[in-house]
Amino acid sequence: MSQQTSNHGRAPGKTQISISLPAALVAKIDRLAEEENRNRSNFIATEMEKLCTTCEGK
Repeated sequence: MSQQTSNHGRAPGKTQISISLPAALVAKIDRLAEEENRNRSNFIATEMEKLCTTCEGK
């Protein structure tokens, strides 16, 4: 019998995480995301990917 896991409606390959951020930082993130016509999740994921790529290159 195979075990199936639910992705709770998320796209395949996506993992949901929970973090705590200062309210002022969330406000900055939301403002920047809105300026780029992106949602908060997409903005954070994209910026974290850029950061990881930069750090890996050091």
